[in-house]
Amino acid sequence: IHGDNYTRGPTIKSLLDSVQRATGDMQRLAFDLLVDTGVFSPDEPLELERHGIPEEFSEAAYLEAQQAADTEALAQPDRLYLTSVPTVTIDDSGTEDRDDALSLEVEAPGIYKVGIHITDAGTLITPGSALDIEADRRMATLYIPERKVPMLPKEVSTSKGSLNEGETRIALSLTIRFDDAGERLDWSLSPSIVRSDAALSYEEADSAISDTSHQWHSFMTQLDVISKAVRARREEAGALNLERSEMNISVDENGRPIVRVVPRSTPSRQMVTEFMILCNSLMAEFCKEREIPAAYRSQTAPDLSDMGSDLPPGVELGDGALRWYSTIRRLTPAEISTSPAPHGGLGVAAYIQATSPLRRYPDLVMQRQISQSLNTGQPLYSTDEISSVAQRADMQIKELSRIEEDRRRYWFLKYLKLGIQDGEMSDLFAATVLENQPNRPVAMLDMVDYPFRVRAALPNSVLPGDVVTLRLHSVDLWLRRGQFLHAPDSEVAG
Repeated sequence: IHGDNYTRGPTIKSLLDSVQRATGDMQRLAFDLLVDTGVFSPDEPLELERHGIPEEFSEAAYLEAQQAADTEALAQPDRLYLTSVPTVTIDDSGTEDRDDALSLEVEAPGIYKVGIHITDAGTLITPGSALDIEADRRMATLYIPERKVPMLPKEVSTSKGSLNEGETRIALSLTIRFDDAGERLDWSLSPSIVRSDAALSYEEADSAISDTSHQWHSFMTQLDVISKAVRARREEAGALNLERSEMNISVDENGRPIVRVVPRSTPSRQMVTEFMILCNSLMAEFCKEREIPAAYRSQTAPDLSDMGSDLPPGVELGDGALRWYSTIRRLTPAEISTSPAPHGGLGVAAYIQATSPLRRYPDLVMQRQISQSLNTGQPLYSTDEISSVAQRADMQIKELSRIEEDRRRYWFLKYLKLGIQDGEMSDLFAATVLENQPNRPVAMLDMVDYPFRVRAALPNSVLPGDVVTLRLHSVDLWLRRGQFLHAPDSEVAG
């Protein structure tokens, strides 16, 4: 697991020296031996142990999760009672931790009230409790293809804290009034009580938008219209909406990977994205106006004025993978600070993250901060406390993202390997060239059918933007590496 960093590494190496082996990689040899003896599975996620990711909750945290109750909060007289307002959740199919919902009311002809409701997990979990400490330690839910390692026990994340269909729940609600042109008139923020009328998947929500006979057609269509107007205003302010398909990778009961390419540009996905960005930006405005200590995310607007100037003569950016790659390279990393500043990439004046309190600890903290201010006029956390959580979260969540990416890469390469071995797919794949510099041994490419970046040696005559055919020669799952070779047209035809 830890290789040369393990304190007893020399002792282990002396033992392994006596083992007949075909590899000089001691760490790989140890892994293979433990697989052969049944200690590890061939697909063991060593990353979890290597990074100290806890999979079991403390007994105290489990007990608190079982005892967590919103009875007292439901009785608070200052909460808006919104259970009669038509409300839905929209998530990926199979989602169990639903932390946001949308509602819509027609206030008057041409006037709409949109509600963005975030589950009030901050109230459900007492600050400083064993459950809170556990969530702080984990910092976020980890999603890998073979399983989910939650930030909170399921008694909270998928039950008492989840905005499940037909269940009355406490929430923090942002209510925004729009005219029929999608112009924002005013907005308010309040603790609330809500009840979801339906738990829709993105596919069901898209169907509701396109099918005039669908029960939620009018509701979803109007939300779609408003979200498009919100999006247009962000784009006018310089927002970059770089929507790239994603791979949804899961593992079946037989240990075989299932890969599904999910487009991010469907109506319902864009709609939910817009309302979540709007919610986070207005919460940031709320904190900024009231001088409430908050963790703001900012980003310098990228300069795209000379896009394509670094490409070889005659090469056009187009609207596909090459443009996406060129734009991404010009983005600067988002910065975290307790001082508000514009987020150029999103096209908003200020931005925080508070819409995923069941999955991200800094969101839960910011939700508590806002709720306390609404209830008492005073913040719960100081600037130093907010800064501490934000900086720790930034480092830990980046680490979790690297683990997630590593495991997705592992399972996708295994998917390709098994598919070719079993005759379910060809070993030939189309890929768009992103870079092919003469002074580098390999080019960088993006697979056409899967959002997955690979490297391969190409002739110098192949230019960025060209689509070529690659042959998958081999897969090394230990190194998470697939070896792709250029397959010229004559070879493919043969």
